[in-house]
Amino acid sequence: MRRAVPIGTVAVFYLIAFGLSWLILIPQAAAARGLIGLQLPAAFGFVSPLAPTLAAIALSLREGGAREVGHLLGRLLQWRAAPRWYLAVLFGFPALAVLALGLAFAVTGRLPDITASYIHNVFPQFPHTLSPWLLVLPFLLFSIVTSIPEEVGWRGYALPRLQERWGAVAASLLVGAFWGLWHLPDFFNPQQAQSGISFPFFITLSVVGSILFTWVFNGTGGSLLMVSTLHSSLNASAVFLPLLPQVTGTQLQLWLFGAVIGVVAVIVAVVRPPSFSRLAPSMSAP
Repeated sequence: MRRAVPIGTVAVFYLIAFGLSWLILIPQAAAARGLIGLQLPAAFGFVSPLAPTLAAIALSLREGGAREVGHLLGRLLQWRAAPRWYLAVLFGFPALAVLALGLAFAVTGRLPDITASYIHNVFPQFPHTLSPWLLVLPFLLFSIVTSIPEEVGWRGYALPRLQERWGAVAASLLVGAFWGLWHLPDFFNPQQAQSGISFPFFITLSVVGSILFTWVFNGTGGSLLMVSTLHSSLNASAVFLPLLPQVTGTQLQLWLFGAVIGVVAVIVAVVRPPSFSRLAPSMSAP
């Protein structure tokens, strides 16, 4: 078992991850609002999520050298998991989103318009005459690629170290809070989906959703591939289904989505199945 890492080291990880990311995100937000005359290349949008990975690699190298870095990045190749985990990762959040839309219909009496989505904001060049559902697979792959650098840091580096000290519940809440806070500059960027969402709601959703990420991470032996796919599935639910206020004109659907995620997270945290309470043995070995 890994020697317990001082909590100050985890704090350094977050300082590096936030600092590097915000050096890009804050100028991007300022430029999008016309506050500065800086035009950053679009490729910088892929650089910012790399910060958690760079911080995790640097500190892993300091803690255990190349072997520790190999252990961290090797989690990206852990694909062996029971079929139920693949079902949960791929369809869990979409199912909760559909449930939220059903609750919204029960409240308002208005059927959700499933043709309305945020995907054209992500891929503005895609013809409006074609079904946006043709973009589900490309978006999932795109989102997994951009989620992996985050998850290497949040769940790959910070979560196991915080779990060793405080257990699964407290570690999940801390990781979720910092995960949500990391996105703060996006709320000032009108080109980002977060700009139309309440920041306190987003933080709350990140905290409760983090419990489900821990459940999947622990239950699949610490697979970063699985939690990155789960991250992508969460993003896809918000992008393809009529949840975001930019699409629906109301916060109701998104708030209900957060509520059902919260209910499931509380059940997981209270019942505490073994797959949540502790990290299962790695499934990557043949």
